Amino acid sequence: MRKYIVIVLTVMVASGILSFTKKIAPAEQENATVYIYRVGQFNAAAANWSIWADETKICKLSNNRFIKHEVKPGKHVYSAKVGGVGLLKKETEIELETEAGKSYYIACNVKTSITRARLELIEVTKSTADKQMAKMSLDHCQDKIDGE
Repeated sequence: MRKYIVIVLTVMVASGILSFTKKIAPAEQENATVYIYRVGQFNAAAANWSIWADETKICKLSNNRFIKHEVKPGKHVYSAKVGGVGLLKKETEIELETEAGKSYYIACNVKTSITRARLELIEVTKSTADKQMAKMSLDHCQDKIDGE
């Protein structure tokens, strides 16, 4: 009898864990992940560019860092603005059509001319991003924005 109770309890616990896992897995797949990174460059390293997603400021991205941004599937517009003020003209923008469960990568490169520097946003492949992001660390800039 005792052996029977142990077996029944084991089956109940195992089925509860499986059912819990099934509930979590689809939720993780609801969003797309967008990685945005700024390659470490000496030119304009101290310049302050803010990254915006769909007209919402998400980060003041530091040199040689990356951010991980979760979004709902669909069209999203990312832009960079100098100084971080929302009223200023967008420096550059890129539009992404995202799908649930997929990852996307945006490289931020500083382009300089005689009169100014600007941040260029370029969608890149995972293999390119992996190489460029290998020694980067996560920028916790969203924590600072949420605290403002």
